[in-house]
Amino acid sequence: MKPQTLVASLSVPLPEDILKHKWAGRLADACAAIDTRLSGELPQMLRARLLVERERLRRLPLQYPWNRAEAFAKLRELVPDITEDELDACEREGRVNFLYLDGEKRYFLRFHRSLMRFPDFRARRGENSPASPWLDPMIAQIREQGSLGRRITLEASIRPADDAFVPGTYRAWLPLAAETAQQRRVEVLAGDPDAMAPADAPARTAYWERTLTENKPFTLRYRYESRVVYADPLNRPTPADALYPAAPAPGPEDLAEDGTFIRFTPYLRALAAEVTAGAQSPAQKAWQIYAFVTTRVKYSFVRQYFCIDDLGEYCAVNLMGDCGLQALLFINLCRIAGIPARWQSGLSIDADGAGDHDWAQFWLEGWGWLFADPSFGGGAYRAGAQDRWRFYFGNLDPTRMAANRVFMAPLQPEEDFLRLDPYDSQEGEISRIERPQPFVGREVDSDVRVVEMEPLL
Repeated sequence: MKPQTLVASLSVPLPEDILKHKWAGRLADACAAIDTRLSGELPQMLRARLLVERERLRRLPLQYPWNRAEAFAKLRELVPDITEDELDACEREGRVNFLYLDGEKRYFLRFHRSLMRFPDFRARRGENSPASPWLDPMIAQIREQGSLGRRITLEASIRPADDAFVPGTYRAWLPLAAETAQQRRVEVLAGDPDAMAPADAPARTAYWERTLTENKPFTLRYRYESRVVYADPLNRPTPADALYPAAPAPGPEDLAEDGTFIRFTPYLRALAAEVTAGAQSPAQKAWQIYAFVTTRVKYSFVRQYFCIDDLGEYCAVNLMGDCGLQALLFINLCRIAGIPARWQSGLSIDADGAGDHDWAQFWLEGWGWLFADPSFGGGAYRAGAQDRWRFYFGNLDPTRMAANRVFMAPLQPEEDFLRLDPYDSQEGEISRIERPQPFVGREVDSDVRVVEMEPLL
């Protein structure tokens, strides 16, 4: 069964007994029930759902390594005077991600790092949220000049971890800068891929297939230009021409539900109506959605998206999520409100290097496609940086690498396995043809190095 079919089946609910076993932490019992079902006749979509759930159950414990004592010790490394009562209070408030495994409460790998993003814990550590020493001057320059560009050179690599390597035939995909509204002139400078996806591919990658007798990385060096144009759709007149005229007009897919991640559930429909109440224009609706996500949803590290149901609604119900969940919620609510919106993701780049990042685009008549970065905007809001908060409604900084414009887009050539990240392509994917089970977590080493970033005149 194709990986895309398996992942698409996540819109199907689990049978109740399997779901009970799962959230009671009895994963072996859940797997046994799945195997029993799979031995009989099933509708195709339900069979796919059970197959993919078995893989999710394999991955889930890897993301919750800490017992109570270990979790508290991790937290005290960051806040030495914290008490167990405070940890309990954070759990009741929904600020701590945990589950049960075989009767024991286990804590998410990065739960303590998520807590440190809350202002009360930052204050306990003596940390403030100052204006960005590099980003705020860049934003001021974009406003003053009307546009800003960068020429960026990156080197990416991926390989199996040493303890996961076995000689054999490997397939590897590395994200590559796409031709987008804000990106152009992409050049591959080094590397020997067998193929590259088209410049406008939904998820652009370079691809290799090699027989390895010793562990070596697949490496790609490339250069591209990124230029952004300043937009202020709330306070400036609609321009005569779209700011990014080469970007294609929205299609029906930019207003539609889509599989497991953009679903117009009753709760999200009600939330969209509540959030956009009183708005007099699409721009005002989009702003009110952005304001809701950036001020009401707190940034939090989360388990792999592959292990979360109903991604957009998950973020809206828990009022917590990382950059991708916040972007998906923004897209969901915009589409429900009749505003075309879509995904964009890749890397965010600064003086310290490059990191995975996701954001959104939305379309307004006359303006064309604009950007929204809810997680950068939310961080600015909590830091009291009002100008930066407003900037990320309509705008993006040029220090990005966009490789993906569709969430859950297949790789090219299509993979024949469940990916490490079946939804997004930011760090790359790797498989060994002789191994049917996908690589996960620490079995893969990937890296992106910023070689050069220079102003674009």
